[in-house]
Amino acid sequence: MLSLGVDGGSSSSKWTLIDQSGAIKSKGSSNPIDGHLYRIESQEKMEKFLAVLKRDLGDLIPDRITIGLTGLGSVEKIEEYFLKAFPGSKLSIGTDVALAYRSEFRDGEGIYLYAGTGSIAVHITEAGEEISIGGWGYLLGDEGAGYWIGLTALRHLMTQIEELSVLDELSNELSQVIGGNDWPTIRQFVYSKDRSAIAGLTPIVANCASNGSKSAALILDEAASYLTKLALRIEKRLKRVNLPIAFGGGIASPALGIGQAIKIKLGREIRIDSHDHSLTAAKLGFN
Repeated sequence: MLSLGVDGGSSSSKWTLIDQSGAIKSKGSSNPIDGHLYRIESQEKMEKFLAVLKRDLGDLIPDRITIGLTGLGSVEKIEEYFLKAFPGSKLSIGTDVALAYRSEFRDGEGIYLYAGTGSIAVHITEAGEEISIGGWGYLLGDEGAGYWIGLTALRHLMTQIEELSVLDELSNELSQVIGGNDWPTIRQFVYSKDRSAIAGLTPIVANCASNGSKSAALILDEAASYLTKLALRIEKRLKRVNLPIAFGGGIASPALGIGQAIKIKLGREIRIDSHDHSLTAAKLGFN
């Protein structure tokens, strides 16, 4: 018996295949996937991911597949894609954040605060009900996450350009990556790229903040404030206080310092998630 775990995210997708003893038989990563399979782009990403996955697994055929997917939409549509690639496999499908939660907590135990390209806070009750705050997507929310940080930095650059200000360190660094500091160049970058490209500007903001840029530091502090509010909002929803909090996703990287800022704003410890969620998914396949 072989169990495959898939952690499908908007920046990349990871998978791990284990046997019943827990030994890893194969693992890898590929292009990002999501559950928005009503979009042609998402369908193409899913097809590409499954083609690469089948190629890399070779003769190893999973009996069970546990999938955690960002932007979870129609479960039936996701099943259709996976069963076409792996006929006869037993599927279990949920959100990527629920998968991350179960890497850190037992059901009913804590809060998983996630910030990657997007942001969301999740609690899973003892009865297995998934309760979330945020996660509305980049058009309606996702404040404090990578896309928001990149977008806020670009707005800072545009404001300085419009006001004919001397560009500060953050604006100059952004201009170098984008290829210029005029509106046509910025417009082309923003509207011709995937949202992950804007989220990909986050390390520039972090580097500038570490070099003493006040504007960059202000953006990261504001991001931490938004994420702190997410955690507090879900506690209010649950009518519980001081629940254990795990912080995960690319924005949880210690290099950004956002986890430490959230800890200070909350006034209590939080832990940074470093689990391989695809391995968690694979193990869940045998539960």
